[in-house]
Amino acid sequence: MNFASTTQAAARAVRGTPAPKAHKSPQRRPSHVAVPSAQEAIHISHFEDFMFRHFGKDSSVIPAGIFLTTIVLGSGLASMSRGDQANQQTFMRLRIGAQGVTVLAMLTSLAVQERQKVLGIIES
Repeated sequence: MNFASTTQAAARAVRGTPAPKAHKSPQRRPSHVAVPSAQEAIHISHFEDFMFRHFGKDSSVIPAGIFLTTIVLGSGLASMSRGDQANQQTFMRLRIGAQGVTVLAMLTSLAVQERQKVLGIIES
């Protein structure tokens, strides 16, 4: 809402006139986005099938990466509390790698889900 519409709404409230009803027009998809209808078959490659199964909605890859990162971090903190400098350093470097792989899996999952939305496989 901008300032003009806010002041108009305030003036109507003072006069007691009802606000105009909003006209709801159907949402249109951009013409450049091809969404197949329910009758059309969707052809996907083997690579897309692999990505949809492993990185699509409800993927188990991201929770596994978070679990791995947590285990490595806990091991590194345990090594730190024991005073084992070499092991602690190794575990912290492994933690960085596990975090990087997890973030990469999250970004891949977002891209795969967007592709599924474009194909009409999952809802927006």
